[in-house]
Amino acid sequence: MEAEHVEPHCHADLGQLLATTRGVIRVTTEDNQWLVPPGRALLLPPGVVHAVHSPKESRLRAVLIAPQMCQDFLPACRIIALTTLLRALIDAAARCPSDYPVPSPASRMVAVLLDQIASAHSEPLGVPRPSDTRLRRVTDALMASPADGRSLSEWQDVAGASNRTLARLFEAEIGMSFSHYRRQVQMQAAVGMLASGLPVGEVAHALGYSTASAFAFAFRKTLGSPPSRFRDQVEWADCRTV
Repeated sequence: MEAEHVEPHCHADLGQLLATTRGVIRVTTEDNQWLVPPGRALLLPPGVVHAVHSPKESRLRAVLIAPQMCQDFLPACRIIALTTLLRALIDAAARCPSDYPVPSPASRMVAVLLDQIASAHSEPLGVPRPSDTRLRRVTDALMASPADGRSLSEWQDVAGASNRTLARLFEAEIGMSFSHYRRQVQMQAAVGMLASGLPVGEVAHALGYSTASAFAFAFRKTLGSPPSRFRDQVEWADCRTV
């Protein structure tokens, strides 16, 4: 798939798997923003409205999953880490027609793919988007500028709500504190920069961290692995998407 921005849309009766083969794509749903670097894939249940932003250098594979295969399997969006087997299955499934019959060789292969997805490791590369308009002013601004270091009290005028109200809304709507949320936004941005090849030190500086070690500590605490893991992603061969 060539680089592009796909406006909000949904597949009413089909599930979808989006796997990045080069670069990093951003997928926005009503209540979340997802970043998909190489070696990961985003699962979208049927009916989820989403927009896709693909930078110029990015390439991706898209696999549509028949309604019968989605029942009780894709209850919510999530990002998974791809094993070698999963990558090979995605390569093969991406070449199948979207209207494959069930049962058929294609449906049986997708069944194996779904079985592998069921045991795949989920990764916290999504950032929640709240529904409250006051809170959304803060979260949208942070997503646009992850290095913004303002404290919660300094966002009161932007949000049109008190410090106490904002703190309550973060816990009630997002399920985490303001500081935790900001770190999630920063780490999502970090993954994109690291996957594009930027050195760890440059990423740390761009996100406002005083040292690379402080950034690495936050990255490991949030994502469970050191930032170097995301630096040299293996690119798949260019191929078409169905």
